[in-house]
Amino acid sequence: MRSLPLSIQFLLFLGLQIALSVGLVFYLNTLADSNYQTFQRASAGFVESSKTIESLRKAFAQTSADIEQVVASLRPGERIDVRAQVVSLQQLAAAVRTDVALDNLRSSAYGQIKQLSDSIDHQAQLLIEAAAKAAAAGPAEVRDLQTKLRVERNRIMVDDFGGLITAANNNLEDTMLLLRGSTATLSQQYRTLLILFIVLQIGLMVTALLYFNHQLKQLADITDRLIDGEAAAALPQQKRHDQIGRLARAVQHFRTTLITLSDSREQLKAILKKHDQETLNRRKAEKQLALAASVFDNVQEAVLLTDMTGHVIRANQAALDLLKSTEKELGSKPLLHFLLKGSEQIVEPLWTQVLEHGRWQGEVAFQPDSGSTPITAQISIKLVGEAREGRGHVIVVLNDHTEIRNREAEMIFLAQQDVVTGLYNRHYFSSQGEARIAGRPGDTFGLILVGLDNFKAVNDALGHRDGDRVLCEIGRRLSEIVSADAALARVGGDEFAFFVTPSDDDNLEKETIDKAQEALTVIRQPLQIGGYHITLKASAGMSLFPNDADNIEDLLKTNDIALHMAKSQGGNQLYVRGTQAHSQARRRFVLQQALEKALGNRELRLVYQPQVSLASGEIVGFEVLMRWRHGGEWISPNEFIPLAEENDLISQFTEWAFTEGCKRIREWQRQTDKQFMLSINIPPRLLLIDKIDQRLDAIARKESLSLSSINLEITESSFGSDPGLMSTQLHQLAMRGFTIAIDDFGTGYSSLAYLSSLPISKIKIDKKFVDNIYSNRESYKLLGSILAMAQSLEFDVVIEGVEEEKQLLLLKKLDVRMDVQGFVFEPPQNEDFWEGMFINNRVPTYPVPEIMSTKSLKPQPSN
Repeated sequence: MRSLPLSIQFLLFLGLQIALSVGLVFYLNTLADSNYQTFQRASAGFVESSKTIESLRKAFAQTSADIEQVVASLRPGERIDVRAQVVSLQQLAAAVRTDVALDNLRSSAYGQIKQLSDSIDHQAQLLIEAAAKAAAAGPAEVRDLQTKLRVERNRIMVDDFGGLITAANNNLEDTMLLLRGSTATLSQQYRTLLILFIVLQIGLMVTALLYFNHQLKQLADITDRLIDGEAAAALPQQKRHDQIGRLARAVQHFRTTLITLSDSREQLKAILKKHDQETLNRRKAEKQLALAASVFDNVQEAVLLTDMTGHVIRANQAALDLLKSTEKELGSKPLLHFLLKGSEQIVEPLWTQVLEHGRWQGEVAFQPDSGSTPITAQISIKLVGEAREGRGHVIVVLNDHTEIRNREAEMIFLAQQDVVTGLYNRHYFSSQGEARIAGRPGDTFGLILVGLDNFKAVNDALGHRDGDRVLCEIGRRLSEIVSADAALARVGGDEFAFFVTPSDDDNLEKETIDKAQEALTVIRQPLQIGGYHITLKASAGMSLFPNDADNIEDLLKTNDIALHMAKSQGGNQLYVRGTQAHSQARRRFVLQQALEKALGNRELRLVYQPQVSLASGEIVGFEVLMRWRHGGEWISPNEFIPLAEENDLISQFTEWAFTEGCKRIREWQRQTDKQFMLSINIPPRLLLIDKIDQRLDAIARKESLSLSSINLEITESSFGSDPGLMSTQLHQLAMRGFTIAIDDFGTGYSSLAYLSSLPISKIKIDKKFVDNIYSNRESYKLLGSILAMAQSLEFDVVIEGVEEEKQLLLLKKLDVRMDVQGFVFEPPQNEDFWEGMFINNRVPTYPVPEIMSTKSLKPQPSN
């Protein structure tokens, strides 16, 4: 191809496209002819089959007409000759089986052809049998034979010939479907071939375009590279004999000329570059020297240059200012002698190390002259040169650290000292305690924390300035009574702490108590500040190492709690049970953290205590109570309920208990067919929630529990928080149908005013009124008065905490119109217990003792 001209190459490419087009047309014409011939054969076969079937049908119809005439002439007792008709039928059946025109149907409708021929043979056989039977048959039998022959003839005409015609039509339809599929396939082939042809034509055109473009692009790229200076660019087209080859050889000649010019240019550039580099190096050296001189003169650090003997040969201004001297004065003797005046035993070894090892660094304190302030400086000395050959110099850099060291000293003082009293502060006291424990772990000691009672009043009355003077005086007094190793410290606003080292381990507690009492005594002594005579009181807490704790932080915590307890109990005393209080506080904190996760961890349980009618002994309802099992321990409600109230969890817990209680009581009502009441204590926080009546109503209705079966118990202490809002919420709850009861009646803010203004229908008398009714006549009378008031106000009554049978007898003597709740009948039990009790849909009835003798039931007079 490369030896042909471009015009011949283009004509060859065009001839290839024409040849492909002719081949495509020839192939498509062949496919169309084949499809047409197939259609012609299918049409001719169908026409021939249809004519044959029609002729056979006409022949059968003619034969059937003859048979009809013969059969019509049948008479009882006569014999007729039917051989001609039978032969006609048999010949017709043979024609159906063997006719060549039906060959195209035999493969697709063989069953219909066989059925037709067999039916015609059968018709002949029936005709023979009818002729034979007519000679001995009666009139009725002859008519039956005629009917049977006529029915069979009609069936053959309709069913068998009709089925064969249908088969021929179906065969034609199948053939046409095949032809339509073939035509669709042929059309698809036409489209595919046309697309392939177009793609092929595009591919050939693109190939030709890329081929010629590639050749021209190579020459263009090489020309651009030669213009850009790449004279070594290769020319692979030089062997071509067409126009492109001629162009490539012209470019090659141009490249050779460029290479020659380039070599001359590179030689000139090398000469110029060498000259420029030398000029640049000289200028750079000059700049470095100027920069070094500038740095030396302007650097803030004191920099000095000495000779190999240590005499100063040059010093910057910072060095002259620091040393308060001139270069001439500094050069009069070695620099180290100037700094370390007369310390030959130090100077000589130090200078020797510089000369041998090339460097030395350290911090030195010196005084430039007798009247100046001492200076602390960081000195860095470095040897530049070779000491053995006596060539080189020494660089000395001095960094003034005087201010840094002064600040460090001040920070150490502040870190250890209390700025008001001059005593140690809390941080230093703690570090001293840690050091005491770490250094002498086997030794015992006491820790005393003293706090002034109501010191805020002193500050408010005298002002903080005089208050600080009071603290200084207290610190001075305490420092006089403690030992040198006590590490007396002011650890808080008005709190002081110190250690007590016992003379003997057995006397640790006694000596610590004695020292604490002594500290309280000296603090109580009157003092005079600003014209005022002041008498202070103080409280103290103490702890012992290692009895109370094995680290200083826990000891301080113990003392903090002990001091708090001492002040909360009136102050002016020593509290020695700090460890117990610390343990209680720690347990309280741990339980507070765990209580937040109790509901999510399913640690809360519900128990149900029955409320029993005193008159009948029947269960009338249950109070639902919460229990908490945490870490394998049952936590008392008296311990975790206050924690839940403090952490605002009681509302969440109560709503959960209300939901579960409604569900359980409704299930027991269905199981026993008894209308049990559900009693649940409602905390004040829950009543203060907006629309709490709607929320409780929705919960009860969701569990299908009637609101009249729910008794909401409100403690009397609840009315001290927000009586107005509480009253509104209770009225809304009562209007929805809830029963409102006062729990722990008589122990809080009992008042006829709120009893009459609130929607209360039941009171629950606290256990305290029942405990002593048997042994104390006054308690018995008081309880009788409360019951009488309840009856006059038409309140229902529940008495809780009844534990003994004799209490039941006295209660029954007072009145039987009440319900009783207590261990005398049943302690609170879980739901499984009551499920077992109600397993047979039976509710237990508890025995109530009868009053046998009024004399034996009289309460004893109180002492």
